[in-house]
Amino acid sequence: MNALIPETTEPLYKQLYESLLNEIKIGKYEVGDKIPSEEQLRNLYGVSRVTVRSAIKQLVDENILVKRHGKGTFVAMPVYVESMTAGGSFTESGLQMQKKPSTKIISMERRKVKKDILRALGVEEEEKVFSIERLRLLEDKPAIFEIDYFRNEFDFELKDDSLLETLRKYKGLIAAYFDNIIEIALADSKIAEELGVLEGEPLVKINQTVLDSNNQILYFNEQYVRSEYYKVAIRSYNK
Repeated sequence: MNALIPETTEPLYKQLYESLLNEIKIGKYEVGDKIPSEEQLRNLYGVSRVTVRSAIKQLVDENILVKRHGKGTFVAMPVYVESMTAGGSFTESGLQMQKKPSTKIISMERRKVKKDILRALGVEEEEKVFSIERLRLLEDKPAIFEIDYFRNEFDFELKDDSLLETLRKYKGLIAAYFDNIIEIALADSKIAEELGVLEGEPLVKINQTVLDSNNQILYFNEQYVRSEYYKVAIRSYNK
């Protein structure tokens, strides 16, 4: 802890701000760590509640800290915004941002799914579909948990490559349109574990239908986005 100096022209809240910022920079508090409570900071630094709140507010305003209702104040993750020119590819978006994208394949299997997914794929009978569960990471931090669904005739192996590029090489399939429906969903135990969040935590959920230039469905996917870390960008057109 850096002692504050009352006998100086620099306000105490500014000194506390700089002290906390320095502790974050040197790694005492890392990304995702909870910092001491207001009461604990008051006792540690011997300052008023107003001083503590002013210092915390500045750090929150600068996106260095983030407050979570009922949980405390945490060191914020850096926020990355998806590139508009990445053509819907997480891998390409990460490369354009000069950040390292990577993918962890959770599962690849044929399985039964809900009727709404069958409808999205244009499948009428209750047959098994080919599904891929993936964890998308940026700078080695989990950003999106994604489930891709394909009609039964699809059969290919996906590695740590762009899915869109894999489809192009697999059957010359090129995605042209992405129809997105956005909602909020609560993380179940599996998604929470993979994304490193609490079970029941709200996530941005994107239901996406991917089509080719002839409006034929290529696949349907569900994306669960850790939105405090990764911002999905969607471009609209006025035709």
